Amino acid sequence: MLRTATACRSYPESLPASGDEHLSWGMAVAIEMIPDRPGREVAFEPLLDELLEIFSPSWVLPDRMTGEHQHHRCEVKRWEIGRAVEEDPDLTSQHSDILMNAAVHDQCRSGINQLIKPLVKDLGHRWAQEQIIHYVRAGSDAQKVGATMAWYFSRPPLRYASMDDVKNQVPTPESKAALDALSDLRADYRDAVLVAFLACEDPGTRQDLSLWISLDSSAYPGVLQADHERAKSLILADPEHYRLMLQRSGQG
Repeated sequence: MLRTATACRSYPESLPASGDEHLSWGMAVAIEMIPDRPGREVAFEPLLDELLEIFSPSWVLPDRMTGEHQHHRCEVKRWEIGRAVEEDPDLTSQHSDILMNAAVHDQCRSGINQLIKPLVKDLGHRWAQEQIIHYVRAGSDAQKVGATMAWYFSRPPLRYASMDDVKNQVPTPESKAALDALSDLRADYRDAVLVAFLACEDPGTRQDLSLWISLDSSAYPGVLQADHERAKSLILADPEHYRLMLQRSGQG
């Protein structure tokens, strides 16, 4: 039986900040949970309502949700959209741009997969990652945060044939080949995050972007070395604000 490398709710928790695609197994390190950004449901719910009109026009909010907080309503609506989208790949492809825009406004770091998974299934990992990189480069602060949330779930998972292979980090050749085929986009994403981090003035957005920045300068091309040094200096100068990123890089 093949085993798949997956992560739970707070995805970068098991992802080294160096950008290494191999998950670290058996590391006895206490990692702080990454909280969801508050208030994202305000912009998210209208986008979900638009998607419901397209994918599940006869659906109505259950009576039990009456009086519930907007955040909880969004969770129920997203679940229904994810179910309907999975059942209609043609409609998913037709409205992929609307779905991706909703995804990058998502409120939950794990729930976002309900929108990303069918997009990856129907349009492929490369399409999804290209869209995410576009939002990191050109999106609003809220969209940039959502794009980093979506990135984890846009990647093909590494699969392992045995527990020994898991411990030794030896994935199946097929799963490694699928991941390697997207190496150009991983580099584009890493570079886009660095540029977005320096261009951003919002502390919260910078904090989310920092989770995908490597402190290793060799991860970046020569043209971005000065930018990387500047970003690294900003992060190390404020270790409390960037403690989640520093934990994941082994310096927290």
